[in-house]
Amino acid sequence: MVAFSTMLLLNLKPLEAVKVLALEGLHIELGYDNFAVFGGKHAEDAMLKELEELGEDVKSLIKTAHMPYDDVDADLIPLGAIEKRMVKWLDTVARLGASVAVFHTVKTLLRDPLDVNIEFFRTITREAVDRGITVAVENRLEKELFGSSPGDLKALAETVGEGIGVCLDVGHANITKNLQQFLSTLGDIVVELHLHDNDGSRDLHKPPQTGTVNWGLIMQWLKSRSRVVPVFEIACTKGVKNCIAMAKSVSKWFTQ
Repeated sequence: MVAFSTMLLLNLKPLEAVKVLALEGLHIELGYDNFAVFGGKHAEDAMLKELEELGEDVKSLIKTAHMPYDDVDADLIPLGAIEKRMVKWLDTVARLGASVAVFHTVKTLLRDPLDVNIEFFRTITREAVDRGITVAVENRLEKELFGSSPGDLKALAETVGEGIGVCLDVGHANITKNLQQFLSTLGDIVVELHLHDNDGSRDLHKPPQTGTVNWGLIMQWLKSRSRVVPVFEIACTKGVKNCIAMAKSVSKWFTQ
């Protein structure tokens, strides 16, 4: 199974992006980027409610969800408030039928980042497991933040335990120059891949083979890991027809 993030249709609201992808029969990751473009945190409740009214045939294609990545700074917002927002999202994700929820690590510069993230993800993972959802923590793009190295995520996952894994963003790892290290160190706990390309310095979310990502390495690694969910996180704003044509081209390349 391969899925596409709603980021593929970045000019559409979440509901419309999901509908278009579903019409094409594509598996879907509900991406927060579409929410961010159309109001973010201040408008998300209405957009989440719209999604819950989708038919079961469409919901069955929503396999994963990328949770909000704004306002996850424990130095500015109480951890309890961040958790409350994420639990609200988990409620919707569960009603949509998705089985994986992707999270960024919590940012902090004033406290030990491992301690803060263990505290946060212990709560979130317990709530997710209660709803039948696996938590996947995504590697950070920012080298100075907790979560950008394999060691960070390994320590977090091993401490929190059951119900938590890693979403390996290959574009981020291409920029932080540790893709090989992620694959060899965290292979057994990776539950999802975010697949996109870039030039090694900017997070461009381009289609595969249009940048410097080592796709041969990734495809070889994937051959022995059938349980990992590959999600193409490609940004497109060139109109629905062009973006869907891009998705079909990528799907064909991937399956071949």
